[in-house]
Amino acid sequence: MLLSELIRGLRLEYHDAGTPPSLDDDQLKRAVSQSLAAVKKDVKQTYLITDEGAITPSPEPEDRELIHSYALAVVCRMMQAQTARGFSFSSGDKRIDKTRQPSYWAELGKGYLDQYRQAVAERNPEYGLGVPAVTPMIYGADVQ
Repeated sequence: MLLSELIRGLRLEYHDAGTPPSLDDDQLKRAVSQSLAAVKKDVKQTYLITDEGAITPSPEPEDRELIHSYALAVVCRMMQAQTARGFSFSSGDKRIDKTRQPSYWAELGKGYLDQYRQAVAERNPEYGLGVPAVTPMIYGADVQ
């Protein structure tokens, strides 16, 4: 599988047609790289990006969806950062309010991350268990 295929899929998912892209290919490559690292940790499957721009080994369809979901969550964080300087303006009967865009991107990213976590939990029952329960022990005391 080629990295460019994943980048194209990300761009189709988050980008409005007819407008210039908000994120360049390097930023989307970074999102995919972060996604590959998360999948490696959560699913115990290592994927690498070669110098030729291929992902090896080629991801299975389930892993490809995991990579895509996590990468979209990263893209949403990037878009949230880009829209953080939004403004509100009103003049007469016209009003422009871009101050809520970051919260919309955050909500969308949370949805993608929840989707990723649910898919990983279905495949890896140990995922998300956190720290095991700890029972304190007091040495030198006879506790019944």
